[in-house]
Amino acid sequence: MRLLLACWRAAVTVQSPLMVVQLAAGLADDGFTWSNLGRHLVTALLVWGTLGLLWAALVGAWLRRRSRTAGLPFSERALDDRQTHLLRPAEVSDGWQRRTRDRLTSSDRAFLIAGKGEEEVRFLWRPGRRADHSVHGSLSFDAAAGTVLVDLREGDHHLGVAGLRKGTSYVAMCQVARALELRGTAAG
Repeated sequence: MRLLLACWRAAVTVQSPLMVVQLAAGLADDGFTWSNLGRHLVTALLVWGTLGLLWAALVGAWLRRRSRTAGLPFSERALDDRQTHLLRPAEVSDGWQRRTRDRLTSSDRAFLIAGKGEEEVRFLWRPGRRADHSVHGSLSFDAAAGTVLVDLREGDHHLGVAGLRKGTSYVAMCQVARALELRGTAAG
């Protein structure tokens, strides 16, 4: 429910300029009177509020499906600018860190990959179609525990999930988890 409300607030924020334009256009057509203002204001709030709620429900369902296919925990934090999850490789055996790095470098969504020793890799991830929309990410390996700490944070030029201007790093987290064959842990 919290995620639905957060998505609804984001949708209303994005749609509010359109609502104001519609209100001003209706008042320009009908003439400015207090009764016209009240009527147009109530109509605009009902229409745009309902559309925002429907849009939020669709975005919430889409994010839930994404998290389920990636094996990540799903909560109201899905719209946060920064996503940090402790993930486990599907197969923990000798050389799993190297295989994870190789999957990252072979992905067409990852670029500007730089390693800091054997324990950490920094990269940019393109969650959408456009190359100038990317998130900053890092992988930190814990060989003893067999886990990877994936930290993603939004960069610039993001429209977010379905134009909400939020949720890009969660979508990227789901994509990274699937591409690198990582799964959520109980602590992540």
